[in-house]
Amino acid sequence: MHFSILPTFTALAVAVSLVVSAPIPDSIVVKVKNLTPEDTVFDRSRNVFYQSNLWKGQISVWGTDNSHFNLLVPGVSSSGYGDQQMAGLSIDKRTNANRLYAVAKDAGAFRFDSTQSKNGACSFHAFNLPVSASSKPAWSVYFDKVQRQFEAKFGTRPFGPVDSAQDSAGNSYVVFALGIPAIAKISPDGKTVEAWYAETSNGSQRPGFTGVQYVPSSNKIVAYGGPRPLTSFDLNSPVATATPVKLNGDFGSLSGTEKLTMVPHNGRPVLVGTKAPLVYAFTSQDNWLTASFKTATRSEFNSNDLTVVTEANLNGAQQIYGGGAYFANGARGGRTDYPLYRIPISLLE
Repeated sequence: MHFSILPTFTALAVAVSLVVSAPIPDSIVVKVKNLTPEDTVFDRSRNVFYQSNLWKGQISVWGTDNSHFNLLVPGVSSSGYGDQQMAGLSIDKRTNANRLYAVAKDAGAFRFDSTQSKNGACSFHAFNLPVSASSKPAWSVYFDKVQRQFEAKFGTRPFGPVDSAQDSAGNSYVVFALGIPAIAKISPDGKTVEAWYAETSNGSQRPGFTGVQYVPSSNKIVAYGGPRPLTSFDLNSPVATATPVKLNGDFGSLSGTEKLTMVPHNGRPVLVGTKAPLVYAFTSQDNWLTASFKTATRSEFNSNDLTVVTEANLNGAQQIYGGGAYFANGARGGRTDYPLYRIPISLLE
């Protein structure tokens, strides 16, 4: 009897050990044909990835169990050649999120030739969570009115909105990448859209911000790219004032910046930005007056059109993955695999 129990106990112990020590995948392969995900956000409470389907103007919802459905946006989603494209996604809270937000840009905004469109429709949409394939936006706003307000004040129309972030009160901040660096502020109910901040262009092809995040511990909005690597805005101030974040190190060219992600790690906020083929992890000791950064890359980031880093909690462990849009695939190129590649969590330390 003693001998019969011991092997059973040992077998159970081995089984438990195998479950606990299950390897973290080096890549997560999302299998959605012609996805072209410009942005990816992980919902920790529901174990799903929200990904922007650029060309089709849809939101792809991919579960860690390989489940999938598409979320359509009325007036935006198409078969691949619509007037708007899906750009940035965000959720209102890292844990127990109640809202999913989507930024749609004019499909012709990023054609840097004679066919470029500066006045086409661009919009912003809020969905209540959880979502299903039949969910509709709780509200939607179009940006033409606020774009005209910016133009009246600064002489140049911002266009090409690409990303958003939400503060603790539920306000949204949408950044424009083209024309001039500009940020529109939208009230929690979507009824008020404000020309919150703008500055003159530095004359580059993409003068505006490319990513944005809210840092709860300092109550600041931090924008990425455009006129400088990082720009912070103190929400305790009654007037939106840009504060350039002084970097301890040489960031190099501003060309190629994409999305910015906030990943809390070991009790501190880490802002993670992409500039292919590099991933930048920014930390600050003085509430984003200054910041230091570390970088990482993988060989795959030389060819996947790296746009975003997303958090993922797998097997109870915090991880980060880098995703690329594979822009060259186009609307109907036929690509079926869109891998997210693991980045060492030590980058955040």
